Amino acid sequence: MAKYTATVAGTCDELAAYIKEHALGMGMTITLEEEESGTADSVKYWLGTFERYAYMGGNRSSLTAVLLEHSGAVDVIATASGASNGMFLKFNTWSEASFLEDFIKLIDWYRDGRA
Repeated sequence: MAKYTATVAGTCDELAAYIKEHALGMGMTITLEEEESGTADSVKYWLGTFERYAYMGGNRSSLTAVLLEHSGAVDVIATASGASNGMFLKFNTWSEASFLEDFIKLIDWYRDGRA
């Protein structure tokens, strides 16, 4: 499993919309499998799980992103998993790492566009 955390300026709704709009650029087989948003103790949140087909491994990998809005900023937490081989040890984790790298680029583009 690969993970990423960052804090960016903006709102949860704005960043979630940006991610969903630009996610197709992370691969032609990407799908938004599920999402949930709301507010808990005055903290706005969004959770989205994406999947995409991994050509190298011939299977699917997933990426889950959580956005937490507070004080004019949004915490971004993302994990990618799947598409590895092996029963007891993970082999071929390229697909999940690649998925996360593409997501990080997406967040960087959002951050750069707001600068």
